Amino acid sequence: MQKYCSKVALSSLLLSVFIISFSSSAQEGTQQELLDKRVELQQKFLNLYDQERYQQSILAASEILNITQEIYGPASLNLIDPLNNLASSYFMIGDFEQAIKLFTECIALIEAENVISSKLISPLVALGLALNQSEQYNDAVEIFKRALHINWVNSGFYNLEQIKIHDSLTESFIGLRNMEEANHHQSFQLGIYNNHFGRDNTKVDESLLKLANWYKRSGQILSARLVYEELLDRQQNREDQEPKALIKTLQSISFSHRREGISMYDSVSPLKKALNLFAESQNQDLRLKLEILIDLGDTYTSYGRGQSAVKAYQDCWQLIEEDSTLRPEIEERFSKPARVRSILIPKRYPIDQPVENIKDYKQGSLTVRFDVETTGKTKRVNIIESDPSGLLDRAAVSAIKSTIYRPTYIDAEAQPSKGLIIRHEFYYRQAIEEFTAPEIEDKPLENPIA
Repeated sequence: MQKYCSKVALSSLLLSVFIISFSSSAQEGTQQELLDKRVELQQKFLNLYDQERYQQSILAASEILNITQEIYGPASLNLIDPLNNLASSYFMIGDFEQAIKLFTECIALIEAENVISSKLISPLVALGLALNQSEQYNDAVEIFKRALHINWVNSGFYNLEQIKIHDSLTESFIGLRNMEEANHHQSFQLGIYNNHFGRDNTKVDESLLKLANWYKRSGQILSARLVYEELLDRQQNREDQEPKALIKTLQSISFSHRREGISMYDSVSPLKKALNLFAESQNQDLRLKLEILIDLGDTYTSYGRGQSAVKAYQDCWQLIEEDSTLRPEIEERFSKPARVRSILIPKRYPIDQPVENIKDYKQGSLTVRFDVETTGKTKRVNIIESDPSGLLDRAAVSAIKSTIYRPTYIDAEAQPSKGLIIRHEFYYRQAIEEFTAPEIEDKPLENPIA
């Protein structure tokens, strides 16, 4: 009997071991299937994302996230990449609210392990970009500053990886209309390049050019020119300097003077130096000479020196005799009038009041028709459509009348252009005097002693 019971117990034990072994094997098989499916979905996601099919990529990214949670649990670091991918897809379709939520979840997972982990930088920057797009600029600044601090802790004060963070902070401060801070995060990058590469390295030239272009883009003309002049000084003192880059710098200095509109000599002189440099260089790239001559003609046009402008433009056409392949490009460049000096039509109404809340504004538009004479001046400027009527009509007409164009040219001869159309969109809110006063019912005053 005892022997029989022992056999039964042994059989039960073996059966139990078999069941556990089978269950474990089945789980391993299921997990491997999930892992294989995740790999397949990841490739599908990457293909869709690369093809810019972001809406379709959301489904694949969501499935990857669900599978990863099923395999590793809801608090695993393995969820970081799936969360980032899904958030990125939402970002690309403009669903910034959902992107912000997912990037925040991703950051929380990493913070649970290490609050200054370098892994935090990428999702923090992505979160900041989403906040910028949502016009939550103050929140974006705090996020970018945190990413910058973590970058410094992990990579040192002068590492190049921080550049994109400074650029993003610049955009945030533009949104906050804080140009002082925006300038700081652009000029700081020059110090990074100086310390990382050394002051004499050509990489510093690239940083100077980027800074100058930033000042140019933000309308800080004098600051832009000072940086261009510093770049020019470096280039002129370099024995092996490539002439094309030097010529481009001279063109930029000329443009900054032309944009100020104060001194024709200061505007023209750099371009003449550029032409002399071109003549001395061994690499006769006629397209570069074409660009210099067009700039020279545009500069003379903007200062009202018509005959000098015509000569410069005709010199452009003479290049066809040296290289006939330039004809299509030259014909295209002169096929229609191009603005060389313009007065901008205001983008909001009332003109003298800053926009405090864009939601209080509506979008308006106007359409202007005008002609351009062979001198580049505008004539017969008329408003042909305006909605709402009268808000910016006079300002638009005045701006177009003050604008000077490079005229159309056919076979080196200036041509008038008629019936040109400009459509301008702007934001407006109802002016104070246009509000309708509320009606007040006139009733006899009560007499308390009646």
